[in-house]
Amino acid sequence: MATVVPPVTQSSTSRNGPTAMVFMNMGGPQTVNEVGPFLSRLFADADLIPLGRLQNYLGPLISRRRTPKIQNQYAAIGGGSPIRKWSEYQSAEMCKILDERCPESAPHKPYVAFRYADPLTEEMYQQLLDDGFGEQGRAVAFTQYPQYSCSTTGSSLNELWKWRIRLEGKEPENGGVRWSVIDRWPVHPGLIEAFAQNIEAQLATYPSEVRKDVVLLFSAHSLPMSVVNR
Repeated sequence: MATVVPPVTQSSTSRNGPTAMVFMNMGGPQTVNEVGPFLSRLFADADLIPLGRLQNYLGPLISRRRTPKIQNQYAAIGGGSPIRKWSEYQSAEMCKILDERCPESAPHKPYVAFRYADPLTEEMYQQLLDDGFGEQGRAVAFTQYPQYSCSTTGSSLNELWKWRIRLEGKEPENGGVRWSVIDRWPVHPGLIEAFAQNIEAQLATYPSEVRKDVVLLFSAHSLPMSVVNR
């Protein structure tokens, strides 16, 4: 489980800290009962699934029809998605490393903002303000999608900006949260090394005499060209 991190304030002794590190992702239902609300938010998102003028009608209709099937699929894997548990754990561990490597921006405080499941972006943003980051506190929006797409990273950043305006206004009196964004990292050496290590570990399970003949199949979550060109 993730380590509980106490709130931080702007009275930190570091030169630029504290810094909020916000993990942004699609999220997933933690229980079977959360599948319906998750799908409702997902099909209501025109950045991800553009349905034009019929979005408000077709979105709820599609989500209601698909909910029973998706509930059965989540039930088959244990009743829910583990993405919140792992996101909170990863963000907390990353902040520990950042505190050691980047003391000038410490302490680093972990947050998670999901687009379609709890904790939602608005919940995260309100927590940021409650923790004192609204007075020119530093925050980094770190998308967990390595590659950029307007339908995933773009949607999460649009949601973040929407709640910034709603909760802080266009010109916050106290300066507001000072945001930085990491919106893509598909060729980061660490990511490539992680892929390589997993491939090498699986290849090592084959006898050495046949290893060179093993077929590596690469797959990807594809996007329509209309989305790529948007």
